[in-house]
Amino acid sequence: MKGEAVIGTVTSGDWGHRVGMNLAYAFVDPVYSEVGQTMLLDLCGEPVAATVIPPSPYDPGHDLMRG
Repeated sequence: MKGEAVIGTVTSGDWGHRVGMNLAYAFVDPVYSEVGQTMLLDLCGEPVAATVIPPSPYDPGHDLMRG
């Protein structure tokens, strides 16, 4: 949600043990998909703050795949 507008849908989410944060995968209106954008998620009726982060928070440089 951004204000009263629905801007996307969460498809899955869970605790990211290696990165130490909750992660959610979502389809979001491209206008709101830039890194740093903030919004609210409806988690079982409770609003939860969310921020768009860069892809691959565990290995952003893909260095582990090349190891």
